[in-house]
Order: sequence, then structure tokens, then C-alpha cells
Amino acid sequence: MTTILDFPDLAISGQLFHSPGAAVEGGFTTGGARVISPEPGGFAMLEIQLAMQIDEWANPSVSWLLSKANGQVFKVRLAKTPQVLTERQIIAYKTQPRNLNPIWYIDQPINGELQTVFTATALEGTTTVVFDMAQIGPYLKPGHVIGHHHHTYLVDAIEYDAAGEATVTVSPPLRRDIAVNDELLFRPWFVGTISNMSNARQTYDAANAGMIQPGAFSMSEAYV
Repeated sequence: MTTILDFPDLAISGQLFHSPGAAVEGGFTTGGARVISPEPGGFAMLEIQLAMQIDEWANPSVSWLLSKANGQVFKVRLAKTPQVLTERQIIAYKTQPRNLNPIWYIDQPINGELQTVFTATALEGTTTVVFDMAQIGPYLKPGHVIGHHHHTYLVDAIEYDAAGEATVTVSPPLRRDIAVNDELLFRPWFVGTISNMSNARQTYDAANAGMIQPGAFSMSEAYV
């Protein structure tokens, strides 16, 4: 059984979830042409840029992370970027001009994370989900991310009905079945492996007094 490690809770300066697709190499034809078959949906990726880490003397989490270069699988909670719908964004959307940028820095109280449930079943491999947004409002847009279990999906298209129910097209395709009343996560999890550890790994520079600035991490989705 695959062991899933928790990605350290470290400050980040940048993050992006995307689903670039993938292709499966199928060998060569008798005429010498290389055959590449597209894989529908492909695999998802998570790009993470850690901020300068200043607490390594007391808690060498980056040291531990940078030692994991053998395909270990990590579970990462997505940071609150504009891809992640938060109550702060909704309050700002309601109270500020739409052309004010960035809206998510507005000083407003936050009462916790948004919560809702799926209201229809959806099978693994499909790309349409339905869930209740009546108590939240029509603030989820294409470009946001949502989650189910330990998987993250990008909102490609969304339609709201009069009752506040949202029908959403996501990518990549669902990684597991969804049942009615399953929890939908607005701040989802991503499970994957670090695919560029040699580029992300950095040394502790004496001039930085123990602080460290790792390179960007590229994480590839893992099926576990």
C-alpha cells in the first residue's frame, strides 16, 4: 500500500493548479512513424513556489522535504490563491467595485471555510457534477478549483438554476465516484509526486543565516 506523506505546512509565494493533458507513447509503425495516443483528460499538475523560509533552525521542514526524491507521494492542501474561492473573496465581491484589484486583500472578518454538498451522483471518468450553492451564492466561476476526497478539479464551465443549484463541467475527469451528500471542498487537496526535485533542491547559504529559498516544485497527480 502506498504511503501518503503530508506536505509540510510552509509559506508559499505562488501556486497554480492546472490540467495540461497527457499522451501515451505507442511505439512505431512499420513505416517508422512514431505513434502517440492522447489520454483523455490527462493528468493534473500543481505548481508550488515556496516563500523564503526563515524558521529552519527551529523546524527544518524544508530539509526533510528536499530529501524526498524517490517518488514519494504527498498530500497537499491548496493555499488560498485566487483559484480557491473563499469567504473573503465573496465579501469583497459584494462590497467593492469589480475593477478593484486585488479584491481578496480587503480587511473583512472571515467566519470559516465555505461548505456545501453534491446533490447528484457522478461516476468516475465523467466531467459533470451538481452541487448546492443556494446558501453561498453564484460566486464560483470558471477558473476556480473545487475538490472531492483528495482530488482537485478545475471549473471549466458552470450554470446556476433558480434554486441555486450549480451544474459544473470540470477537468480532469472525476477520479472517483461521487454520491449524493458527499462534501464538496472549496479548498481542496492534491495528491501527487514531485517531478522536478533536482530543480527545486537548494542549499543553505551561509549569507542567509539559515534561511532558504527553494526552487519551484512541480507536482504530478498520483493515483493511489
